[in-house]
Amino acid sequence: MENNYFIFTEKTNKNGLERFHICTWEFKDNSALIEFGGEIKDAFDIVDERVTLMFYIPWISSNHLIVDLYDKLKESENSRFIFNDSLSGHEFLDGGQKKNGVIQKFENRDPLCMIPIESSIDCATKIVSISINIKNLKTIERIDKTSLYFRFYIEPKIDLLSTRKTGISRSTIIYDLKVNERRNLPEDSMIDFNELKLCNIKACFAFNILPNSYDLTFFDSSTLKNIRTLEFDSFKKYLGDNRVKKDELVVVFNKKEKQDSYAFFSIFSKERIGAGQFALAVLVNLICGILLFIPSFRQNLNVEVISKTFWKNLPFEVYLSIAIGLIIVSYFIWPRISYIIQVLVSYVKKKNSTK
Repeated sequence: MENNYFIFTEKTNKNGLERFHICTWEFKDNSALIEFGGEIKDAFDIVDERVTLMFYIPWISSNHLIVDLYDKLKESENSRFIFNDSLSGHEFLDGGQKKNGVIQKFENRDPLCMIPIESSIDCATKIVSISINIKNLKTIERIDKTSLYFRFYIEPKIDLLSTRKTGISRSTIIYDLKVNERRNLPEDSMIDFNELKLCNIKACFAFNILPNSYDLTFFDSSTLKNIRTLEFDSFKKYLGDNRVKKDELVVVFNKKEKQDSYAFFSIFSKERIGAGQFALAVLVNLICGILLFIPSFRQNLNVEVISKTFWKNLPFEVYLSIAIGLIIVSYFIWPRISYIIQVLVSYVKKKNSTK
């Protein structure tokens, strides 16, 4: 697991992040995604026509796709749900076409301006750059206390988001998310630290969304805000992902603020006493039974195991036991095979979509 993330800005940029959101998703089919979101205060006071942020993501590669969530957040219902507040109105930056940006006006919090991002990946530096063109914002009448907000997600392999330990009777997921920890700055990176600086973050929100079969076994009580079942209907509409299933996922929310860097550590586990354990016990018994039977059988026939006579005279029950054993082995390795097939199918679809 490589979860040391850094957010950089140009040294001349004085804008920090009022809030930073990082949200990990792990689904029951052993796939995952991670969301990054940020809020920049006083959007109308930003001098430049573009806002640019650089995210150092240690596992990023050219195979990954940056998915902008503007099209989701421009819808009032999704914004109301994600930001947990009623909307009193909205104003589109292009007269209602919904393409260039929208200002969502809330009842109990300051307005948020969402604008589509432009993104790129630099594999050499492991940097994802996002750029927000605020030119259209400057053409409308000022709305005081409006903040600029962006959000996007990436789909990595599941073991890049967490450390997973699987035992016979227990499975464990360990999250160790770190944001802007200077001691973990990549020394061998090609990042030009003379031109960039770490972005100041006033508050950091971390969400872990994972199957509800896991229990939270270790957490920081000072940062844990709540644990709840995922609101299926709302998240299904927001994310538009068929992997979001009703009553399958739980949300664990942590928050820290007013720190130079942020770290979130938690451990989840689940008992695995079920069909898998019974199948393993049956497999062990079958193997032991066959191993105990073969020496006496071979001695009575006075033949070697590799001879045709030995295999032709084996009782039907032994062949049946071997067949059952192979079925049980297939039961254990099928999830891995299924996951590999899904990854290959997903990769082919992404390749075709980028052509």
